[in-house]
Amino acid sequence: MKKGRKSLCGWKSFLLFSAVVSVCNTVTAEAGFIKTFDLVPSLFHCFDAFPAEKQQRVRLFADEVIQSHPEIYRRPDVFKTDPPTLEKYLDQVTPYLSAIRKIHSRFIKECEPIEESFCARFPDFNRSRAEIYLMLSLFRFDGKIPHDNPRALFLGLDGLAKFHGASVPLDVILSHELFHLYHFQVNALPASIDTIPLYRLIWQEGLATYASASLNPKATMADVLLDPRLARDGPKYVPAVARALMTQLESTDDEATARYLSYRRGSEIPSRMGYLIGYNIVARLAPTRSLTELARLRGQRLRSLMREQVRSLAAQ
Repeated sequence: MKKGRKSLCGWKSFLLFSAVVSVCNTVTAEAGFIKTFDLVPSLFHCFDAFPAEKQQRVRLFADEVIQSHPEIYRRPDVFKTDPPTLEKYLDQVTPYLSAIRKIHSRFIKECEPIEESFCARFPDFNRSRAEIYLMLSLFRFDGKIPHDNPRALFLGLDGLAKFHGASVPLDVILSHELFHLYHFQVNALPASIDTIPLYRLIWQEGLATYASASLNPKATMADVLLDPRLARDGPKYVPAVARALMTQLESTDDEATARYLSYRRGSEIPSRMGYLIGYNIVARLAPTRSLTELARLRGQRLRSLMREQVRSLAAQ
């Protein structure tokens, strides 16, 4: 009985401590920098407090991370947050805790200079209209800007750790994602994600990839594309993929989007060829047009340009 009382008291005390820490980590960055919300310490607290008590750890994680942030996790099409799924996730994330800690520490040190470099290149970027969430994606993604909140960057540190390792090029990833935030400021997304055609999605990723490469000239194409195989083997498939893409440029079908922009296992052609095609198109245009100008293209003008450029790539 005493043991149970001690455990209960410790649980309540830790919940109070975690609530204080959560508030302290959900703060605005120094004046002039993007507001950053840090959810990741809650994961560390779950493991540091109850390393062997799975059920309590799941309840704590659900309370401190999932339930406390409905603006992130109330997306049933993205996240499954029932107790069995969360228990499985907490088991799977354990081997990545060390890498997550390292990436978290690196972000704290590296974010501000990366942000300053970006804003020097794009001075019309309004940092007060942007937010960064250092979060746990439950291994669903590494970085994501939700279409229902295009001012927010969800940076999944667990996804970064699993997909790219502790040495992930944060400068490249942050530059890429910051450009998306900038792009959506100067060129608003349609109200419905279902109406965004494939050519615009490929254009968006091509712009962000090219901007990231431009801001990080020492980065390799494998770094910029976050995929060594795509960087190595992708170029030889560009003409064939571009020919197939010609008939699908205006598609709003999820399957078509996934074919060009999502990871696929076991495919002869590298995944995410849309990123490489988009990058190649922007690289052709960038010598005569600034990225700030290109970011503002939309509608019929962008549609015609994309069709012309994809046709040119198909003819190579």
